Amino acid sequence: MKKLTQIIALAGILSSLAVVGTITTKTPAQPQSQPGPIFTPNVQLQVQRTRGNCPKTVGLWWIGLPYEGGAEHTVIADTRAFANETKLVPSQNKRFVEFVSTLNSNYATCVGKASSKEYAFYNVEFKHKKAYFRVDLRNINAPASEIVYKTVTAFRPYVRWAIAD
Repeated sequence: MKKLTQIIALAGILSSLAVVGTITTKTPAQPQSQPGPIFTPNVQLQVQRTRGNCPKTVGLWWIGLPYEGGAEHTVIADTRAFANETKLVPSQNKRFVEFVSTLNSNYATCVGKASSKEYAFYNVEFKHKKAYFRVDLRNINAPASEIVYKTVTAFRPYVRWAIAD
């Protein structure tokens, strides 16, 4: 029952992301392409393999909702593409969160990292048959930024964070 609830929650989140994404990207001067929900991640972090068999990318569903003086961001990491189980690492830190996922047998030998300069606050590290997804706001140059919600939903890390001027 808990898994069904998580899947339903993820479906609700993804459908909300699709609606907001469709609304925010539509402009009167341009015809809209096929509308619909976002079923594939809209951000890809390239994996830099050190050794073993690694996935080529880590997908993220990421959306930002701007408001006057800041924005709220939601990110869901597609760990199901390479891992079986995901757990939130307990912490009271409001600017850093970490999730640990057990790699499936195809990627158990992977040692590497996934990150990008454009999305510097997101990274994944592969080692010891596990993947560590992190959201790190400690180096963001803004007066206020914090993680407002973190959980595992439908076996994937889910984080909401906000930033303000």
